[in-house]
Formats: sequence, structure tokens, C-alpha cells
Amino acid sequence: MSLFAAFRPSAAALEHLALALSGAHAQEARRPDGAPLVRWTPPELWHVTVSFFGAVPDGTVPDLAAALAPVAHETAPLSMRLRGAGVFDRRVLWVGVGGLDADALPGLSTAVAAAAGEVGVRVDRRPRQRAHLTVARAAAGARQARRRAQPRRSGGGGAADLTAGDPLAGPAAALSVYAGPDWTAHELLLLESTSGDTSGRRVYRTVETFPLAGAAARA
Repeated sequence: MSLFAAFRPSAAALEHLALALSGAHAQEARRPDGAPLVRWTPPELWHVTVSFFGAVPDGTVPDLAAALAPVAHETAPLSMRLRGAGVFDRRVLWVGVGGLDADALPGLSTAVAAAAGEVGVRVDRRPRQRAHLTVARAAAGARQARRRAQPRRSGGGGAADLTAGDPLAGPAAALSVYAGPDWTAHELLLLESTSGDTSGRRVYRTVETFPLAGAAARA
């Protein structure tokens, strides 16, 4: 099973983001034949990753869940908001996470990874200093389009078409000033990622839900 721990923003936060993305779609570059150079992530897959575990044997899942439960229990609900945007490696368009408790996310990620490691689950330990929600990826063929957009070294070619060369640049610029509503994470989710059909499109299934109960749930 391919597993990860994550938060899902509130329905209101996701609806607000969906509305903002409708405007960002207008900044999307396309191939000359009209084919898209951007693959938008469907809203049902939107999440904020806390820790990625990768392949976990089925028999280890109960131990992993038992290890994560006390971490969540000791964590108070987190007040956050989606804001800003950027691009990783010219391939992934993300919306950032801010808000009152956003600074607590790196520490929580470390605690979750440590708990998983104690039960023998290998964890992707790359630092998650920039919490984010992935909204799009460069489509197949985007790299070739980027190469074609580079100015020619000979013949005095003009400046590169940066929008065609980096199809995520336009949407990222449109979302750079985005600020969504505040939302509160009340539970940590253990999610399984699977291929839902022959197209290879990902599907996320909730394996376990862990309430955040720290500080008496901020009663």
C-alpha cells in the first residue's frame, strides 16, 4: 500500500480555491494544436501532505496507525489558510499554506515521521519546510515545448516565449497573490494512493482518521 499522512482543507476553503483556479486556467499555455500543457489536479485529490510513507506492507498498517494516533492526540487543531503559489522544478504548481498555525507543520511532520520510523516504516525524510497543496502539473510534452521556446543561438532569433516555455508560469503568477479563507484542521488522515482505472489517474482512500485533540482541542 502506498500511504501518506495529510490534511484536507475545509469545503469552504476548497470551493474558494476552485473559484480562483477558474481564473488561473485562462493563463494556461497550450500547444499550437490546442492540446493542454497543464494537467490540473481534480479537487477530490487536493490535500496538504504531512509525511509520505510510500510502500507499506499491509500487515504493518495497524502498527503505523497505532503509532500515529498518539501524535495526533497530542496535537491541537491547526488554524491555516491557503495563500500564494509557486512552481517546483517547472513541473508542479502549488498553492502555499499560511495562517496562524502554519509554522507548526514542520514539527508535526517530523513527529509523524519519527513515530512511523519506530514501527519500521520507511519515511521520505526530505524536509517539508514549504507546506503546500498541489493544483497542477506540467503535461507530457511540456518539456519539448519549453525547448522549442528557447531563443536560437544563431540567426538572431528573438526572445523566448516564456509562457510557452514554462506553461505553469502564467497560472503561478495569477495565483501569487491568492489568499483563501481561514480553516481549521481537526483531524489527521492516513491516506492510500492507488491507480483508480486504466488511465492511471490517482485515487485516494482514507485508511484511518486521527482527531487532533491536543490542548483539550482548544476548548
